[in-house]
Amino acid sequence: MASAFLAPMPAGPSMGICGVTVPNEVIGHVLASSPDFDTLHASLGVCSTWNRAFETQPASILLSVARDVVGPALPQAVRFIRYPYPEKIQNDWVHEDDEAEEDPEATEDDSDEEGKPAKAKTKVPKPKMPENTPIGKLTPEERMRLQKNAGTVGKLEEIFSLRHKKANQLTALESHRFARAMYRVMLYCELFYLPLNLDDIDAMEDNEPGVLAKIQNSRLAMLDEYSTSHLLEIRAVVEFLHEMIAEVLDDEEFERLKDICLATGPAVVLKAYIAKSSDVFEEALELEMMTSGEDNELYGGLFSKPLEKIWKKRKVVPPVSEMDAILEEIVPKIDACAQCGKVDELWSEANWANRISVDFCTLLEGKLNSNEVETEALVEILMSPTGTADIVIAEIYDMLTPDFTSWKKEESLCSACLEKLVTAHLHLWLHRRKISGGWKKTQNCWYGYDCNTQVHKTSHAREKNHLCKPTR
Repeated sequence: MASAFLAPMPAGPSMGICGVTVPNEVIGHVLASSPDFDTLHASLGVCSTWNRAFETQPASILLSVARDVVGPALPQAVRFIRYPYPEKIQNDWVHEDDEAEEDPEATEDDSDEEGKPAKAKTKVPKPKMPENTPIGKLTPEERMRLQKNAGTVGKLEEIFSLRHKKANQLTALESHRFARAMYRVMLYCELFYLPLNLDDIDAMEDNEPGVLAKIQNSRLAMLDEYSTSHLLEIRAVVEFLHEMIAEVLDDEEFERLKDICLATGPAVVLKAYIAKSSDVFEEALELEMMTSGEDNELYGGLFSKPLEKIWKKRKVVPPVSEMDAILEEIVPKIDACAQCGKVDELWSEANWANRISVDFCTLLEGKLNSNEVETEALVEILMSPTGTADIVIAEIYDMLTPDFTSWKKEESLCSACLEKLVTAHLHLWLHRRKISGGWKKTQNCWYGYDCNTQVHKTSHAREKNHLCKPTR
């Protein structure tokens, strides 16, 4: 949707299509039902009739399509892309013309002692665009941003659902709560993320004593505008993002860096999670922020510090389970393997990607793991972009043999049961992958994967197929 919509044309109360008069209102309803802005734009390019009908009611049609794209969290999504952010300058991060109010906890020092600096008045900005502000007509740039952000939130919701409701999708209410909170977290991170190094942060306080307190109070004011139930939703989303960050960072670095990484925003967190690499955070942050080993006064407690003050002021004791705020019914966490009941490290769709796929070589059936021809072929595939553990296991589930048809991929398995599943199917998966890659099938060896000759005779391993069951 890089280009603007077609230029407006004069339009009457109805349009003729194939000799049939169709009211503009009817065509408008059809256009308003477009699932996304790309579809709407393509529809308007069909003929001038559709375009002229659009021009009779552009704002309402665009708003309807925006609701289809974003869902009921549209007010939060629009506020995110339109919010008048302060200039991200270390000593002037709040605009001079911002409406501000004095922090009741801040006081001026009237001391007459010479050379003693007075305490800075801490002021906080008031939001200029409440969420209930009429949206009006969306510009082409806004439509592109809404659609892109909706894709990000949708992917995050999918991961959240896999983690906390297994394979079940969120209900409409749960989805609304999640998206609403996620867009609010996006806005908060965009507003308060300043890409500074540690020297810059020290200089902020040296040049303007109290500036860090001002930022903390502004964060507090930003969150304090939400109701307690909505703040609990935000807390749940923050905890979920921390879970994703924990899978990217080393355990010893997580506590120090989790809020610095979170400050870069949910889109960056998602990108790092998919890549399984902290390099994504290093690209978004000053390298020193990741490697210094020092606590960061600017980002530490990004959400937790202001929330703690709000809980205290409102006399709220938040529930232990963060996800209660999003989910209508908490699905008990599966603490045992679905197949054997063993309490151990568990694997499911939510964390298959954490497996090291090349370790699968040791799981080949029979004596295949000593067949140099087949192990080399397997390693080559596993080292490719489509050979990651999550892809391999997902494809194995699509080809389960009769003894395993009752196994569900949304269920959690212990390491032993997962390895049993993989061992029973990996040679079949490898056979299928080799054929799809252009390998010409050879005659099956009578002894299949249990053949002894395949181990010490390379020519036999190459001339016969051993990715099959023994027939003798």
